[in-house]
Amino acid sequence: MSLLKNIFLTEDDKDDQEFFQDALKAIDESISCAIAQNGIETLEMLRGSDKLPDVIFLDLNMPMMNGFECLSQIKNEKKLSNLPVVIFTTSRNPAEVQATHQLGANVFLTKPASMPELQSKLQRILSIDFSSGGTGSFVQYSV
Repeated sequence: MSLLKNIFLTEDDKDDQEFFQDALKAIDESISCAIAQNGIETLEMLRGSDKLPDVIFLDLNMPMMNGFECLSQIKNEKKLSNLPVVIFTTSRNPAEVQATHQLGANVFLTKPASMPELQSKLQRILSIDFSSGGTGSFVQYSV
């Protein structure tokens, strides 16, 4: 089973960024992870990139442009619309799960508190073959 290796994380919290990167390194040292602080930075980086990521992990609660607005713009831009998006948030709100699903997110992951749990969930998500129909499904991983 091969893992997705080119990851993009949109997260404004430095501790959460480090926690996420540490989990990725524990899974596979060859995974690369670009980071943006908010939705505006994410869109600028993606629009300006020649090589798009395999998957985007997107926090919902961020300054300047939140995850809902960013997700909506990603899914409405031809260049970006097929990118798989994983919502990565502290929220467990069913309305937010539903809203992100309707906007086109592929996975809703509530941030786990422990490193082993984060590694396990990331391993499963990075094993999804989004290119062969995985984009049409929606998975919710809540704690």
